[in-house]
Amino acid sequence: MNRNRKGEISLTRVVGIPSSRVANFLSFQRDPLQFLINALPLGEMVSLRTSSFRPTFIVNSPAFVQEILVHQEERFRKGRSSNVLRRTIGDGLLTAEHERHRQQKKYLTPVFYKERIQAYAEVVMEETERLADTLQEGVMVPMHDVMMQLTLGIISRSMFKTELHEAKTELAQAVDDTIRLSAKTIFSPIILPLAVPTPKNRKHLKAIRSLEDMIYDTIAEARRNPEQYADSLLGLLLDTRDDQGDPIPDVEIRDQMMTMLLAGHETTANAIVWALYALDRERSVDERLYEEIQDRPLTVRQMREGQSAFDLYRGLAYTRQVIQETLRLYPPAWAILREAEQPVEMLGDHFPANSSFLISPYAIHRNDRVFGDAAAFRPERFDAGISQWPRFAYFPFGGGARGCIGSQFALMEAGLILAVLARRFRFTSAPGQGEAEPEPLVSLRIKNGRWMIPHRRV
Repeated sequence: MNRNRKGEISLTRVVGIPSSRVANFLSFQRDPLQFLINALPLGEMVSLRTSSFRPTFIVNSPAFVQEILVHQEERFRKGRSSNVLRRTIGDGLLTAEHERHRQQKKYLTPVFYKERIQAYAEVVMEETERLADTLQEGVMVPMHDVMMQLTLGIISRSMFKTELHEAKTELAQAVDDTIRLSAKTIFSPIILPLAVPTPKNRKHLKAIRSLEDMIYDTIAEARRNPEQYADSLLGLLLDTRDDQGDPIPDVEIRDQMMTMLLAGHETTANAIVWALYALDRERSVDERLYEEIQDRPLTVRQMREGQSAFDLYRGLAYTRQVIQETLRLYPPAWAILREAEQPVEMLGDHFPANSSFLISPYAIHRNDRVFGDAAAFRPERFDAGISQWPRFAYFPFGGGARGCIGSQFALMEAGLILAVLARRFRFTSAPGQGEAEPEPLVSLRIKNGRWMIPHRRV
């Protein structure tokens, strides 16, 4: 039991985890996803029984998620996760806190207006067609690497008006290196400064330099030819003024571009690989998807003769449901971390300042009481829309003020990539790989990637 602010006795929704602190730490380090799933039936808010100075909780209840992300979001900071990611992407939208985050979100929001997303849709189709033209019947491809390069090309063209060409492979590897090394640090008990010359730190710094070289070269080119970048994210950043009327410095532009590069393409790449894997396992879903897209005009040339690429996406109801179901079972943001900056009361329970909260969409999306047979891949469960479930029972893009600013762009991008590829090919997993195992890095990917074999539909 607990006492509320009026001194009245109330029933607590917090339960203590039965295992020891050491056992919890080892279990989480060994398999964080399974640890979170195992905690799901224990209660709405599960205390890990850590120190009283910095208690840690796993949040399983949509009601508590809503309190943290929406109703009382100003009482929380991202904390440790932002501190680790800031080493790579700087103080951009993903890592900025409170007022600085609000200011950045305000000037970045126009990049994701509906009319901008409609224009980006054609870029998505062009880049995906270009990729599809290189795929050969029966020749297996490393699907994660291929999707990373595809979405990197899309984000570079749509956000920065930049063609990467031969640099795409190198930059995709640099992104991968920074993601892997950041992920290993977020939950590490000890965080060494990047200046410490360990092999991992040297590799991390090399990857950051590779990305920065491209970014600062692009900024310089945009300053020389601003008219070519007028309707891009980079053009918007160059035109942005702070509260004193001064242009934002290049380092802030660099931080936002790094943020988009890391957060804006790796997540979509992972989602597409998971979707193709699911379609390979669920042939009935693949067949229904193909029925929807087989007679659609899924080329840029056909688009220019009829409806727009964005209108095409809007008409692909089942394709969108496949993406939604993929994001339910394999949400890129598998964990969301928050820290209380001050004492906070939520739903009758009191939590001290510095309390840490781990919210896992991956686990919460697997609640059988909400979804029924939650482990099954069934896109039709979205026929009635997401309003059929409690708010924050399904939240692949987070929520509240810090919800993903590019969620509509990501849904459109994933839907069109899947439609264009699945219209021309059916993909099967190369033999000998076994079932895909999720790897919880900064976002959720298939461990060791996935080799897949394209088979022509027609």
